[in-house]
Amino acid sequence: MPDTEDAEHDDPALEALTTLSEVASASADELNVVGDELSSMKQRRRRGWSWRRILSSGSSASLLSDVARIVANLGGASGAFRRTVAQALQKEGMQLKDIASLLAVSRQRISAVIRPRRKP
Repeated sequence: MPDTEDAEHDDPALEALTTLSEVASASADELNVVGDELSSMKQRRRRGWSWRRILSSGSSASLLSDVARIVANLGGASGAFRRTVAQALQKEGMQLKDIASLLAVSRQRISAVIRPRRKP
């Protein structure tokens, strides 16, 4: 039986899935922390604190950037997985319209996703 790590390096979609899984788990942990802080913000606001005071107190001000970073990380990992799995499905002989249907996106989106990326 092949080594699991070797199999992963031979399968870009599996590698991208592993990355997406790791990013999703880390994001869930981070979102729990963000959720707790958001609850604290709501409590402060309900107690009559001004928005300025809420956002100036501690980590509250960085919450929006934390959420944006988490979303960007998930989006990047999800996009990489979608791209590699679409390419794998195409290599397996699947037509673009069928790949698009399977991944719940348009055929044009799949076409753009699997197109080789230009290097800057």
